[in-house]
Amino acid sequence: MVEKNGRLTGTLFLEGISLTLRLGALPFERIEPRTVKIDLKWTGEILAGGRPVVDYSQVCTSLKSKLEPDYLYMEELARDTLIILENNWPGRWTVAVHKDYPPVDPPLERATVTIGE
Repeated sequence: MVEKNGRLTGTLFLEGISLTLRLGALPFERIEPRTVKIDLKWTGEILAGGRPVVDYSQVCTSLKSKLEPDYLYMEELARDTLIILENNWPGRWTVAVHKDYPPVDPPLERATVTIGE
């Protein structure tokens, strides 16, 4: 959408970012790293100086290099992800962390926590 001042604003979705890390509060969940999926939503000014404000390759690289290798809770992972994003790219971010097949009874296919915006 073009606002009155000529700025181009919009939304960028980055879905299914795959990170390999340890996630879980139970000891057996922390034995081996697992693939954890993260979805991101960014809203803000799309272009600055004729270039995209958010380079999603840089976003992925930054998360891979700056996030811890171990998390007890997906809420902590979501928080740390949001901090990295907000410190590097202006705009409004939403972070969703997915944990497939958490160890609960009855079985659960996926647990997701969403923070931001």
